[in-house]
Amino acid sequence: MPTIESKLILGLAGTTLSTDEQRWLATSPPAGVILFARNIESPDQVRTLLTAAKDAAGDHLWAAIDEEGGRVNRIPWPPFCERPAAASYGQRYRNDANQAVTTAYADAKRCGEGLATLGFSHNCAPILDLYHPQADKIIGARAYSDDPAIVSALGRAVMEGLQAGGIEAVGKHFPGHGRANCDSHLSTPTVALDHATLLAEARPFADLISNGLHHVMTAHVHYPQQDRTIASCSHYWLQQILRQEFSFTGMIWSDDLSMGGAGDDLAMAISAANRAGCDRLLVCQPKDCTTLFRGEINLYES
Repeated sequence: MPTIESKLILGLAGTTLSTDEQRWLATSPPAGVILFARNIESPDQVRTLLTAAKDAAGDHLWAAIDEEGGRVNRIPWPPFCERPAAASYGQRYRNDANQAVTTAYADAKRCGEGLATLGFSHNCAPILDLYHPQADKIIGARAYSDDPAIVSALGRAVMEGLQAGGIEAVGKHFPGHGRANCDSHLSTPTVALDHATLLAEARPFADLISNGLHHVMTAHVHYPQQDRTIASCSHYWLQQILRQEFSFTGMIWSDDLSMGGAGDDLAMAISAANRAGCDRLLVCQPKDCTTLFRGEINLYES
């Protein structure tokens, strides 16, 4: 059975590996690393950093990033910094669906090809959440549309474009973050909604799964009418709905367990997400990764 350490996807602190990072990668190899703007200076530097991480942990190591387009952009050079927000494709779709899908696919393919040349394996995109104007702005223009059919069409185009470029897509945030009443980076949103509506709004996940989506990221959102805990730590959402009802056989990623939406006890959040069935456990903040690297958290006591 895989250990918790082998399921982790970890954030790195800077543009080169620290001594603690190199030691952890070598002695307790995680599933992967994820880079942010703090880790990125130039193409050669990124390639060197990812090569060093793989040299320490092994060639199995995944290398992930969030390159959605629009405001969620980590790499400050073309084509990455020139990509539009998802909402712009939704607007185009209402005028010319074929053109919007074709353009979204081509843009994602260029992004995938660029990421692959840098050494990445996964992009945490597309967003499959719906746009809700009354909700917190954390999703906003990151969503393609308020229409599940449009989100499915454009999300599939982006998924297939990334795959054609050599990168695995990670659809997020299951079962849907669009109605969240606060920013889950800071605190836990609550969405009190009937089951039929939630499932209808989660249809983009089911649609992409049936068309080859291999990776799904969870939402740090509490849906009190369905379960007592956030979806990232919910056996109900991850097993009964995602695995059984949506027939998903791929990899379930937690969202970043360093986020406020997952609570203030990192070890407990990691343990709960693991028990619920997350195959990949993201810990992205350097301060939290440092506590792991230094053995200050016992992952097996919570």
